Amino acid sequence: MTQPAEANATSLFQVFAHADDDLYFANPDLCRVLAAGHRVTSVYLTAGEADGRNVDTRDPLRGQAPVDYAGYMEARQSGLRAAYATMVLGSRDAVWVREPVELVPGVAAERCYLADAPHVQLFFLGLRMVDPAHGFPAEQPQVRLTGLWDGRAARQPTLLAAESPLHQAQALSREDVIGALAQLLSYAQPTLLWTMDPDPLHEAYDENRGITSSDHADHTATAQFAREALRMHLRAGGRPPLTEHFTGYGNKSWPSNLSERSHTLKKSLIDVYAGADGHACAHRYCGDLQLGDGSDIRHYGWSTRSRYPQDTRWLHRQTDGRLAAYAVLGDQAAVWTETEAGSGRFGEPVLLPGGDLLPCLAVAPDRTGGVHLVALRRLPGAEGRVDVEVVRMWRQGRTGSVLPWESMGNPDAATRDWRRCREVGVPTAVVDPAGHLHVFVRNFAVGVSMRRETPEGLAGWEVLGGRGMQDTLTTLVRSTGRIDMYAANRTCGVRWRQEAVYGPFKLEDQLVTGVPESWRPASGLTPVQIGRSRVALFYREEDSGAVMCHRQRPNGTWEQRVDRLSDDGGTGAIAATRLHTPDHDLLVLARRDEHSRPAVATLATDDRDTGRPEWERHAIQMVGAPSVAADVHGRAVVAVLGTDGRLHWARQDISERGTRFGPWQAG
Repeated sequence: MTQPAEANATSLFQVFAHADDDLYFANPDLCRVLAAGHRVTSVYLTAGEADGRNVDTRDPLRGQAPVDYAGYMEARQSGLRAAYATMVLGSRDAVWVREPVELVPGVAAERCYLADAPHVQLFFLGLRMVDPAHGFPAEQPQVRLTGLWDGRAARQPTLLAAESPLHQAQALSREDVIGALAQLLSYAQPTLLWTMDPDPLHEAYDENRGITSSDHADHTATAQFAREALRMHLRAGGRPPLTEHFTGYGNKSWPSNLSERSHTLKKSLIDVYAGADGHACAHRYCGDLQLGDGSDIRHYGWSTRSRYPQDTRWLHRQTDGRLAAYAVLGDQAAVWTETEAGSGRFGEPVLLPGGDLLPCLAVAPDRTGGVHLVALRRLPGAEGRVDVEVVRMWRQGRTGSVLPWESMGNPDAATRDWRRCREVGVPTAVVDPAGHLHVFVRNFAVGVSMRRETPEGLAGWEVLGGRGMQDTLTTLVRSTGRIDMYAANRTCGVRWRQEAVYGPFKLEDQLVTGVPESWRPASGLTPVQIGRSRVALFYREEDSGAVMCHRQRPNGTWEQRVDRLSDDGGTGAIAATRLHTPDHDLLVLARRDEHSRPAVATLATDDRDTGRPEWERHAIQMVGAPSVAADVHGRAVVAVLGTDGRLHWARQDISERGTRFGPWQAG
């Protein structure tokens, strides 16, 4: 099974547990990639046979329906193929080719591809649930995907869908699944790898009963299989992709981040999968009828959220005047550097030493011209154990030389419970005027912890408090040298501030009181200092994804007015920077719009009465969040990461309001 990867072409590789996971958790992003004609390879690990009754779960008589595990599996796969055909070709009835393939010796899967779009391929492994409720003898040890992952089960049987071209069920080991995924990674050579959250936030915790996860156990195990296959792929010299881990059922706990238009698109495709799109079903297996028309009841479909959200400060200007952009490729930090100061051209990415990083990276420039990189390192162990720790690396500004990654530990390490430690949030980092690094993360209590350097060395973790924090922390060093740290919880925006330089942090748990209906941020808060004692915050509005701006008054209080700066939605943080010279005072904003494209706008820093700015849109398909920085000539440069795994950037023609950005380039 060989197929050469095209250079610089988008190739998306997905690994999910169930036949509707990508429709619920990766859409509408998936729909955008498919609509653009890109190569997509999707893998589904489980049979998803549930109770084998393909009847609406709200039907009071469904218990009388016959059990047909293979039939329900077939119905789910049929519904998924219909949804993909709709996304790719606009017709749910497009023709699919179904065939058996051997991925590695002794491991077969069903491959499906569209006859008129063979670059879109679905692979089904069919690992099933083993327990008495699924027709297995009571004395047979129970097996779920989690047990296969952590070694409690040596093998897990597969199920054949009712009309599968496969002829014989299998019993797969942990190594079989990892090897098969690694082989498919080699086959696809992806620029993007998408899967679920490997370390979901808990929904409840009790000292006696332990942790209740916010997500399906199959989702979590699937993500861990995908990450282990990625490690194998990278160690064999495979192309390092941009990786995204999508939040699952935990979406229901947070403000919804999709606009009505994006949510309607997502729901319409789930309705195709569920056979609830109004078509005349002439096939025995025409979709997942368990959902019926009730897919919208499940609030976790109201958002599409990254477990490791990218912040917007990954592009910065070095001491030598060159811009540098940072990201995680595969499981290593990578840097693209401007060829010459102000040239507007970047070289190829350079991978920095050290692996096993999760796809999040905080970039904190220091006063020497170097940068501190702060990340999460995830190391798998025996019996399903995993150790997640905050790590830091320092990179010299002129030579690019680096110090090795150094562990900063974990804010919950004192509990000696690795299950609690694995929930540590995405770090944000900042350097104070004395050159001391401060790192903030969400902790297991869903509050905030901080660790910082002092004149005596690295201090221990401090608990700053907070409740129900979203995993989107951001920092700002004011011109006075004091640090602000901003965050959003389930109901509002908050900040921790220093009342004195180098002093303790004080929590302000409510920044807006007059307009609570406009103050449930569905993204992180991006702070920009707009005056000697004033800050503007940019964020996404709940249920719309619109860009909102909230400003501070000169006396330190916050205005009740919140300005809406965009008409359409989108997801991810808003990038913002101030260009302040004797001749002009501008704010440059960049965002990912509703169609996964970069959109850029400029506005006067103190001009709040000119209406919504004009957003300059570009055709590049991007992932994550954009970044904006001023080059050595004072012109704004906007950078994004494309679905092709490359850095894309554009620069202002001149540094004045209203000037357009030049042609986009890629490296």
